[in-house]
Amino acid sequence: MARVRMERVRLPVAAVAAISMFFGLAGVALAQTESRQPVIDSAPSGVAYGRNARIAGHLEGGMPGDRIRLQRYNGRWKTIASKAVRDDHTVGFLVESLRRSMPYRFLFVDEVTGDRVPSHPRRIAVTPRLRLDTTKSRLMKGRQTRVYGSLFPKVPGRTVALQQRVAGEWRAIERLRAGDGSFSTYFRPHRAGFRRLRVRFGGDEFNHRAAVGRTIRVYHPDLATWYGPGFYGNRTACGRTLGYGTLGVAHRSLPCGTKVSILYEGRSITVPVIDRGPYSSADWDLTRETAQRLRFSGKDTIGTDR
Repeated sequence: MARVRMERVRLPVAAVAAISMFFGLAGVALAQTESRQPVIDSAPSGVAYGRNARIAGHLEGGMPGDRIRLQRYNGRWKTIASKAVRDDHTVGFLVESLRRSMPYRFLFVDEVTGDRVPSHPRRIAVTPRLRLDTTKSRLMKGRQTRVYGSLFPKVPGRTVALQQRVAGEWRAIERLRAGDGSFSTYFRPHRAGFRRLRVRFGGDEFNHRAAVGRTIRVYHPDLATWYGPGFYGNRTACGRTLGYGTLGVAHRSLPCGTKVSILYEGRSITVPVIDRGPYSSADWDLTRETAQRLRFSGKDTIGTDR
């Protein structure tokens, strides 16, 4: 059998040095890439609809000129901004006008090796813009007011719950569709007093939960008349001198000086009890000045909080 003779190949010193330098630099580059780690140090956990968010962090093992990408996840990670780290290896981004809750992360990409090193993601929850209003903030018991509002951003299939505060807890009245960004219904109170309403959005993958309230003042319906001519200059049962500009009401039993809030055709006024009466089928007697302020004349139904 033939023998194969292995001979040692001698390389020039310069070639050996070049090869050693190449592998040495490659090892350093690999070590640097492995040690570079983007970190998010601060980011808000939640913001209101349309507000801005600041996301700040640093690049561990970074070098001047290294760039950090800011990415957002919406089905896939997408770069929305890129910045070079500062001399102290820190970096900051301002994300403007947030509308939906999404995760964010930093990404470092090595320009030599192409290695991609992400940070741990941070989710920023966005509270939607929820508004509630009523056509009437004051109304009489048994009458209705339209309750309406808006919910943004628009997301098909969304709903909100209309609730009323009863005995210290929120109780559901109706569930309203809000997928087109708006909702509307009617509310008819059956008890006098302050009625607290709210609409509540339970939250979904796009936005955090939210709630907004509204208070309605509900009055008792009572029959009223007015008086004045023929009595001016006389003292009332409560010791007041009745004049053309005297504000007040007469009532059969409420203590003198009791403040009474009166509602008439959307207008309201608060006046004291200054006299006794009326001596008719009505429940209240308004002074001339009180009646004029309310644009009340004759005999009609008013709303009172007593």
